[in-house]
Amino acid sequence: MSNFSSSFLRLVLLGSLAAGAAALAQDVQPAAANVLSPASNETLKTLNALSTIPGVSWRYHAGDLAHGEAANLDDSQWKKVTKSLSAGLDAAWFRTTVTVPKSLKGYDITGARLWLNLSVHKPTGEIVYVNGRRIALGEDLEPIVLTEEAHPGDVFKIAVKLLPSPEPKTLNSGTVLIEPDSKRPRPGDLREEALAVSTMLPATAKAGDADEVNAAIAMVDTAALVKGDQAAFDASLRKAHEALMKFRPALQSVTVDMAGNSHIDAAWRWTESETIDVVRRTYGTAATLMSEYPNYKFTQSAAQYNEWLKEKYPAINQEIKRRIKEGRWEIVGGMWVEPDLNMPDGESLVRQLLVGKRFYKHEYGVDVRIGWNPDSFGYNWQLPQIYKRSGVDYFVTQKMHWNDTNQLPLRLFWWESPDGSKVLTYFPTGYGHNDLHPSREARDYMQAWERVPGTKEVLDLYGVGDHGGGPTRIVLDEGEKWSGPGTVTPHMQFSTAQNYFDHVEKTIVADSPEWNYDTLAKGWKAPADPGNGKIEIPTWKDELYLEYHRGVFTTQAQHKAYMRNTEVAVLDAEKFASLAWLKGKPYPGADFEADWKKISFGQFHDLAAGSGIGQIYKDAARDYENVLRQARESDNTSLTAILAAADTRASKGVPVAVVNPLAWDRSDAVVADVQMGAPAKDIHMEDAQGHALLSQVLSSDAATGSFRVLVEPGMVPSLGYTVLRAVPTAQAVPSDLHAEGFTMENAKLKVVVDPKTGCITSMVEKKTNFETIASGGCGNQLQTFADNPEKYDAWNIDPGTLDHFTPITAVSSVKLIENGPVRATIEIERTWQKSHFTQQVVLEAGSDHVQFNNKIDWREDHVLLKAAFPLAATSAKATYEIPYGTIERPTTRDNSFEKARFEVPAIRWADLGDGQHGVSLLNQTKYGYDAVGNWLRLTLLRSPKAPDPDADMGMQQFSYAVYPHAGDWKQAMSMRHGYEFNYPLRAVQTFAHSGAEGASHSFASTDADNVVITAIKKAEDRDALVVRMFEWAGKSGDVKLHVPAGATYAVSSDLMENPEAAHLKMDANTVTVPVHPYEIVTVQVMYKH
Repeated sequence: MSNFSSSFLRLVLLGSLAAGAAALAQDVQPAAANVLSPASNETLKTLNALSTIPGVSWRYHAGDLAHGEAANLDDSQWKKVTKSLSAGLDAAWFRTTVTVPKSLKGYDITGARLWLNLSVHKPTGEIVYVNGRRIALGEDLEPIVLTEEAHPGDVFKIAVKLLPSPEPKTLNSGTVLIEPDSKRPRPGDLREEALAVSTMLPATAKAGDADEVNAAIAMVDTAALVKGDQAAFDASLRKAHEALMKFRPALQSVTVDMAGNSHIDAAWRWTESETIDVVRRTYGTAATLMSEYPNYKFTQSAAQYNEWLKEKYPAINQEIKRRIKEGRWEIVGGMWVEPDLNMPDGESLVRQLLVGKRFYKHEYGVDVRIGWNPDSFGYNWQLPQIYKRSGVDYFVTQKMHWNDTNQLPLRLFWWESPDGSKVLTYFPTGYGHNDLHPSREARDYMQAWERVPGTKEVLDLYGVGDHGGGPTRIVLDEGEKWSGPGTVTPHMQFSTAQNYFDHVEKTIVADSPEWNYDTLAKGWKAPADPGNGKIEIPTWKDELYLEYHRGVFTTQAQHKAYMRNTEVAVLDAEKFASLAWLKGKPYPGADFEADWKKISFGQFHDLAAGSGIGQIYKDAARDYENVLRQARESDNTSLTAILAAADTRASKGVPVAVVNPLAWDRSDAVVADVQMGAPAKDIHMEDAQGHALLSQVLSSDAATGSFRVLVEPGMVPSLGYTVLRAVPTAQAVPSDLHAEGFTMENAKLKVVVDPKTGCITSMVEKKTNFETIASGGCGNQLQTFADNPEKYDAWNIDPGTLDHFTPITAVSSVKLIENGPVRATIEIERTWQKSHFTQQVVLEAGSDHVQFNNKIDWREDHVLLKAAFPLAATSAKATYEIPYGTIERPTTRDNSFEKARFEVPAIRWADLGDGQHGVSLLNQTKYGYDAVGNWLRLTLLRSPKAPDPDADMGMQQFSYAVYPHAGDWKQAMSMRHGYEFNYPLRAVQTFAHSGAEGASHSFASTDADNVVITAIKKAEDRDALVVRMFEWAGKSGDVKLHVPAGATYAVSSDLMENPEAAHLKMDANTVTVPVHPYEIVTVQVMYKH
């Protein structure tokens, strides 16, 4: 919000002043141009020219300057600004001199109020001086009054200082606006009305009425200006206005719901601490303005902001409560912040809503029904289901208008997830309009009318945003004026988003054409106009992929690793704590809520995207480390309680429990740190029955009896444990793993590495004896791309970037560095340009995948790095994991929609194959993929330089894996493999004791391999376990859910833990759960506690 000096008086801007600058580049909008005659266009240009003083030119000085505001400063040697000029990161000065003319083309401006209207891109603050005196300070300033009463010959020496910034800033424009004496008609007003009428004419009147519009405009007597007859000119404006009044009833049949708001970025070019103050100022101003403007309504999202107010500024919070009761303060969004909606896991998005909606319900008594994320960088296909099962029926975003290739023909539509859940979705034209001009409102309406023929209502979001601010007095005055009587405009009303949806939903007919990217590529036509005040809208059955900002899936790799790792850590900790709660331990619900708030904050769209300044990632790392620490502490307590009931007795050695956090039986190698009871030269591992297991000592200290051992534990029960024993002797166990030279092989895979290039030249899936790598291809090829986006360095991978790459083929060394019975490793060392690469290609005994461990000292400048696999089996579609589901995307580039989706998001894996054979490319901390032809590629690193010049520089460590398989990805259980790669088995040394639950035990499982249990937690408000799972294969049926002993009954619930009345069928500890295709299912299992 702008900061004004105490001497500033409230000034009411009755005319459409800012229209002048905005309209210079586009005097008549396209819809109006089809209606207006050339003479009318010329007249409107003349009217527009009377809104600003012409010839204002600026000069520029780079860097700070003492007394740059001085009226007598000689700036004649400063650089002239002929276009928008980047002012860099340092402070900068801009100066101009404005002399008031006697008239503009004969139009007398004596006595007019003059305003300075500045437009600064990416401001961190500006100071405005006039004739050496400071008159304004702040950012995103409203127009500033230069004089209340202009006189010919008045001189204004204007100096603007732009303060230092983390990104280059630009003075887009600096114009002087004219507001005539209040007794005179305003030329800009008539222009606004004429544009509104002519723009809306196709939707509101007969085509023949265009002649009447032109006739009305022709009444403007511009010749009177030439003669200097001001009275005659003013009279002609009044006459033209009266002629246009004929169209008022038709225009007033259209309603514009003006929803004041302020988009606030939780952390972006500023830190969290600064955002807290932005929230204070923005919401405090909104509350104050409500006392001055009784019709004004304000819409806001992000519960985190309200929690800050509750804790730090309770007076503002109390005022918000009062305005909510009046129906003037609207709460939307329901999430903790406005997060990225592609990279967080599905359960993270549920928790965004759970902590956000619960806060709003408890603090304000509001149940949020409108999803609100206007600025995130694309929207996953399961979002409608997540919203709908959380009590959210509507969704608003404007970001899809940013597409760089295809503009979607969507405005109001049903958005449907794969399971059939639908939310009514609306695309406003923006989220931060700084004006309420009727011409803009008319233009926005016509865009909606073209998409939804017959529509009579639109939602308009206005108010300064990004760094807060919200609606200003000037804009509210403008809204009051144009919503009043006697104006030729649509019916403009201060309103809310909910009011818009309540009205428009009643007009929607049942018929709805089904659209997705494939259908659009074949051509589309607007829905029919049913007439009678009804509308037909399409149903969109696809993701909402943003054709822009494609680099956000990769930038700031360390932050993305924290995002994934904290999700895993806290979900595991909740599972273990829930089981410990059933055994009598307190459940640390408050700790978990605090953890999820921190995780959720870190998923704010600019934080998750990697598009912020460096400091916010340092702050986030501190918070994430605290989350990981708390999760570890919780695990220690919980696992101790859980294993207390295990039978860990051993006649020899020490017991080690292997814990499986996933809800199916599995066997993977696990690392155990073992402390023997006495010094030992060697150890081996045994199962509970005393059978020796395949193991490999990784490191040891014989004197202390300390060992790190890699062991194949056998099958570990679903969400359970099995007890092993570390025995102080060596014992060999046959292994299927063999490695020699540059070849590694087990019973399932054979892998060959080329010692000259480091390429995987062969990867044979032995079940079907299928060569996975395309003939002559280089698997795991590191490909580099020149990555120089035209705009938005941290955000964008521009179209064409991936068309040409340079492979890294030179190697420093390739050698077999590990050749054990459990694990073999070939290490590849490379240096390329300024960066150093160490890659370890790992194959374990019995494993069906090859793992790639990376340690990269990354020192590049505008280079993108991918790991690429040319595959022998391919198809026209690749499959990607998205939050709580999957999606298919094209591998072809046959149309503009396919070409635009050249870099796409995924969670844990992507798969490409022909149905008979395929490959899943798994990751642990990455999100950007592409599949084109037979190439499947994972994006590893970028190196943008703004807004953080050090983004991703330095040491990077991460792993990914390749899983070759027979059949398609469903038959190959790729979904499970993705989870297993991210949720490893745990090994915990324990004490020897008896236990009723035996040496091996499962606490929860299902009988369905097409269902993944993702979360088990204690319910928020009752003694119950919440079990969340999702169906991923498109199958329906009853699932048998096996739960811990002691359950009394079970019910289904929504994602917000509101239980249904009917009990689910339960037999002993088995609950029968009906599951439908692609459904996210929540079950609450009740316990006496």
